[in-house]
Amino acid sequence: MAPAGLRMDRDRILSYLDDLYARRLKLPDSHERLDAAAAVLDDPRGILIEMAHDGQLPHLGIVRMVLKACEVAETAGNGLALYLVGDHYTPNMRPQNLLLGLPLRGVDADRVKNPLTIPVGRRYRHIPFHRLPPPSTEALNEVARRGQAWVVNNASHVDRKAALSEIKARLDAEMERLQECARLTLSFGDWLMRVQITWFDDLLGGTPANLAILPMSGIMDWMPDVLHALAEADDEVARIKNRVSAAQTAKGERSYLSDDGAAGLFWVYCPTCWRRYRTFRDGDRFHARCTSCAEPIEARWAGDGRLMPDIVAFELALFRTGLSGWIVGSRAPYHPVIEESYRALFHAETPPKGFLTSIPRFHGVGEPPEGHTRARLLRVLLEVEPRVVREALQAPWEENPEITSRYL
Repeated sequence: MAPAGLRMDRDRILSYLDDLYARRLKLPDSHERLDAAAAVLDDPRGILIEMAHDGQLPHLGIVRMVLKACEVAETAGNGLALYLVGDHYTPNMRPQNLLLGLPLRGVDADRVKNPLTIPVGRRYRHIPFHRLPPPSTEALNEVARRGQAWVVNNASHVDRKAALSEIKARLDAEMERLQECARLTLSFGDWLMRVQITWFDDLLGGTPANLAILPMSGIMDWMPDVLHALAEADDEVARIKNRVSAAQTAKGERSYLSDDGAAGLFWVYCPTCWRRYRTFRDGDRFHARCTSCAEPIEARWAGDGRLMPDIVAFELALFRTGLSGWIVGSRAPYHPVIEESYRALFHAETPPKGFLTSIPRFHGVGEPPEGHTRARLLRVLLEVEPRVVREALQAPWEENPEITSRYL
């Protein structure tokens, strides 16, 4: 397969950012953000650093990876960190992604029996975040009401009642942030991005010049030519997936493929229920069958918004923008699939990976005595100033940052 010209699609990314920031997210400083991104995307020598993660109200590990991507971009000179939010995931696929993040009486948010979550509704939990509406005012009001009760219980649990009024006020402010972002957006995915943009503004002391936040679902608009070429190489990549998976199994490692071998490069969404399925290609048409609706699914290559590359195709395409590196938090089974596929299809090596395997730990009011290694940023900001959070998370790569509440 002849490689497409590197950086050929940066102009599409920039145009997408313009629409995303101004129309969809309604950011008041959208022009300033776009100009900062354009300074890198318009420069053939501009450095792009990727960090991607499924969409959620982020825990400190995610925040640390984004800050490290920004750090690398800044060190490189004319650089830009691309934080790609997985808005194509569903609540069913990532139930913990709906957590607000508050602990309760010494039990962290991931282990609380009935955790505080952003309600979606059982009927809609199979729908991707970018197709769901943002949380309703009523739903967020109920979460805020319950959250205030949890804050009171936590303060009583560790005898920190003197701090209660300040923590409650900070919770009110954070819930208002969530409400405002919900009022200004039209999808759950966009809501997740807008909330995070405002948090990173706080952490970084203003609009960052070297960070752009985008949804992973946008790649079909950014890179149609490269993705189309990848679709034609589906059989070759399927063979690589099977070969790499067999080698992983032989070594006793976690295999990329499940036993039934889901080797296709693309997902297709049912137009009726929006459940997704691995698809097979026939020319410029993609086929599957919805097991819920008991109907065949057919999608054309472009224009219907119902195709999404899997993580292998996503990264293979994104690397063709001329990425200089990507930040990851683990040695995922799909990494060798991507590396071998990129070598086979483009006769080049993938950009270097920066492994950030250190784990931040938060000690706060209501957390267990040992602290929590997946504390949500919202929860931490109730008890720690943004600057302090940023400085702790910017610790050297190999260090495990420790953050302690001002009330302990």
